Amino acid sequence: MKNIALVALLVSGMAFTAVAQERGTRQMKSAEELAKMRTDKLTEQLGLSEDQQKEIYALNLEKAEQMKATHEERSVKMAEMRKERAAKVEAERKAEQDRLNEILTVEQQEVLKQQQAERYEKMKAMRESRKDGSNGDRFKRGHRGKMEFHKKADSTDTPKMSESKE
Repeated sequence: MKNIALVALLVSGMAFTAVAQERGTRQMKSAEELAKMRTDKLTEQLGLSEDQQKEIYALNLEKAEQMKATHEERSVKMAEMRKERAAKVEAERKAEQDRLNEILTVEQQEVLKQQQAERYEKMKAMRESRKDGSNGDRFKRGHRGKMEFHKKADSTDTPKMSESKE
């Protein structure tokens, strides 16, 4: 009996993951397809006549086209907002760096540049490893589900950081 329950659970889990993966690859339907689907559904539910179907199709088509236009406008606005935000962040970063350079000596600026370059390379390597699908066991769940940061086995220059336990 336990084996049957286990097999049923396993099969349902596999089916669920397959459905979840299918959903991610959906493409948006055209306005005509949406209008046809909605009209067919109403026809089935309400038993619409031919004239009613034509009028409702026209209404659904108009609504679907409006929705598509709104979606496209929103996408354009979001892209513009992302560009503006990136420009603002870059300007703030440059202003902060300029102020920092006014305070630091030339030697200190060189040390800082070297540290920044090393940090950039480290982050680049981390991004590359994430593309491979692994995070190098860097993040592990700790006390009460909080993230704890653990030192990698090959890293000797960074201290171990973890959240304090209450």
